[in-house]
Amino acid sequence: MSGRNDYVAFAEVALPVPLRRTFSYGIPSEFLRARPGVRVRVAFGARALIGCITEVREQEPDLPEGAKLLPIVRLLDDEPVLDEKQIELARFIADYYLASPGFVYRAMLPPETPRGERFVYECIEGVKPSQKGGLAAQVLDSLSRPMTARALARAVGKKSVSGTLATLLRAGLIRQRPVSSKGGGRRIRTAAITHRGREVLARGEKLHPTTIRVLALLSLATDSVALSTIRNELKINRGPFASMERRGLIVLEHNTVVQSPWARLRAPSPRERPELTSAQETAVREIVGSAKEERFRPIVLRGVTGSGKTEVYMRAAEDVLKRGRSALILVPEIALTPRLAADLHGRFGDRVAVLHSALGSGERRDEWWRIRNGEARVVMGARAAVFAPVQDLGLVVVDEEHEGSYKQEEEPRYSARDVAIFRARNQNAVVVLGSATPSLESFTHAVEARYRLLELLERIGNRPLASVDFIDMRAVVRDEGPDTLLAARLRDAISERLAGSEQAMVLLNRRGYAGQLLCRQCGLALMCTDCSVAMTLHRRARLAVCHYCGLGRGTPEHCETCRGEFLRQVGYGTERIEELVRELFPESRVARMDRDTMRKKGSYEVLLARFAAREIDILVGTQMLAKGHDFPAVTLVGVLAADNGLGAPDFRAAEHTFQLLTQVAGRAGRGHRPGQVLIQTFSPDHYSLQCAQAQDYRSFYEMERKFRAALGYPPFVRLVNVLVEGDSMAEATSRARDAASFLRRVELEGVKVLGPAFAVRSKVANRYRCQILLKVPRQQHAQVRGRLRHLLADDAAAKAVVIDIDPMTLS
Repeated sequence: MSGRNDYVAFAEVALPVPLRRTFSYGIPSEFLRARPGVRVRVAFGARALIGCITEVREQEPDLPEGAKLLPIVRLLDDEPVLDEKQIELARFIADYYLASPGFVYRAMLPPETPRGERFVYECIEGVKPSQKGGLAAQVLDSLSRPMTARALARAVGKKSVSGTLATLLRAGLIRQRPVSSKGGGRRIRTAAITHRGREVLARGEKLHPTTIRVLALLSLATDSVALSTIRNELKINRGPFASMERRGLIVLEHNTVVQSPWARLRAPSPRERPELTSAQETAVREIVGSAKEERFRPIVLRGVTGSGKTEVYMRAAEDVLKRGRSALILVPEIALTPRLAADLHGRFGDRVAVLHSALGSGERRDEWWRIRNGEARVVMGARAAVFAPVQDLGLVVVDEEHEGSYKQEEEPRYSARDVAIFRARNQNAVVVLGSATPSLESFTHAVEARYRLLELLERIGNRPLASVDFIDMRAVVRDEGPDTLLAARLRDAISERLAGSEQAMVLLNRRGYAGQLLCRQCGLALMCTDCSVAMTLHRRARLAVCHYCGLGRGTPEHCETCRGEFLRQVGYGTERIEELVRELFPESRVARMDRDTMRKKGSYEVLLARFAAREIDILVGTQMLAKGHDFPAVTLVGVLAADNGLGAPDFRAAEHTFQLLTQVAGRAGRGHRPGQVLIQTFSPDHYSLQCAQAQDYRSFYEMERKFRAALGYPPFVRLVNVLVEGDSMAEATSRARDAASFLRRVELEGVKVLGPAFAVRSKVANRYRCQILLKVPRQQHAQVRGRLRHLLADDAAAKAVVIDIDPMTLS
């Protein structure tokens, strides 16, 4: 059994496995540079995993009887990629959210394969191909320059040459060299013309036509040119380059190029620096004053739509940068990044970096390293950008802080808003929570003076808010028929806007073509085989898709239960509305914006740039349309099925409905022409819709606050949602009863344990689920998390239990 004498120290390593702990490994003498924040490769059971060192200590860890302490197999970084503050952040998230440390660290590490895992191979001087035969000779012959194993395999026409490389390494005919681990960038091959090449070209010597074309192109370049560019430009293969290098006409080299998203993100021209209103000046003065003190201060900035919150953020960021600190700006949707990125880049230039999942892998990697190396001091992005390795934070902004998309629904189940607040506290920074409709939790903190409240209550230029009117669908069904999707009043309003060369948006917060396929013979809907959820019809893709596990299948022609042929499409989504709008307005240019149409890299930027350029007349979409966009020509917004969310089994249903309608109302009338919002609803008298019509946040807050206080929901208590899973409902139920009994054994004042009960979606991805809901007074939250930690102590139990701290939904 390995012990103290075998290792110079011991490391705790976070590994990406669904267990809420780190793992101990020995540090061999050759890895003296092992430190927290360094990535390592270790053996874990029969697998080899990449993890991150979280702690190094001299004391040997206590191991179970008969257990063997394994060594770290390889260090993958020359120096830590995570600093002390980031490691503190990872510990906080793992502790507070009861998450797997390995999954937390995985979210924080560079979005790339560690460079220490990348090797190039090169020949030992003097080795000739004839010393080996067959594939080995082909590999040696191909190693005219250092190459990766993948490149070698392509060169010799094989899927893999790993075995041959191992043989050549043991024979001492080649050597293996790790790629440098510092910074980002993609290695590409480039060519440059030599002095001899210029002379040959000038003398007009007889050369192959392709060679002449290559030399002519290179002679015009001021620097080396990527081989891929030459091949694309001249429509040639890669054959002539090696021959030209041997003849001394060109020189081939490897260069590192940084992959940047800015070529796509700069499309909208930056706005001019505007004059501030008196309310904006007050807000900037308050934020800048707090930032100068270099102490933590949370601020809620409530500003009506169009009141200029973005300019407040940028002025505050300007001041922070002048004092040598950095700014982090979070937005809830990737669709919001192009416009804000253009504005930020226009103000701060190359000091801005963007991070979100719609970037290419190379772009994400290189932006991450620009931030890590201190080249970018203003960082913006969606939820995961909260982990960006920003140095010396002075300002953190969470725009549209109320949005549920800031909450991660997979492990680790963190809230980016709350993590941003922790980062600001940990680095003595100011955190600004901006929204026209703040969450009840944040606004309550402001009302009770735990957070500072700043308000912008008028639009820029004193432009009026859009008028908001209801279309009562009960009357529409009576007068126009039960299958009416767009009421006559909304159709007429769209026609008027098109006639006036204005733009319109139509929002429906449901994607797909039809909500479900229903058999009119037996009454059963087409269900997902792995989830207790009806499948949604996507007509263009000719698929029925489960929006929870992603299972897709061809659309059936008959009922699978009774074999009936009368299948009816029930409900509708954005795909159906796009089709209808095209039919109703055949002369107009229509586009759709939802997750189905925004899958390709650059989709957001291209579509929003086209809409801003007036190349699209009507934009149909989901809630992606509702937040942050500023298109002056949009004077009409139509909202369909506005009350759909009110029927959800969720205590936040009214809040989400009010926020969505208020936000989407803010998209209309942001230019010089007045805006109008028409909301189709069956529940025009509901208080959330009435307050949204009046755009009266304070009244909604007071009514919703009373409801939450009476029923015991946030912000008056904290919630913990415990999902217990099993391969069968009987197994899930049994485990849930045991878990609920365990949680009830220690009585804590004010803590309520509700359940177990079947989850709203009792089966997801072929796992059956029961639910336990804990209502926890704020002062008891730490003790409850301690109790839950005991529940997760057993590895087998931990894999069957999903714990969601501060859930946004209860489904």
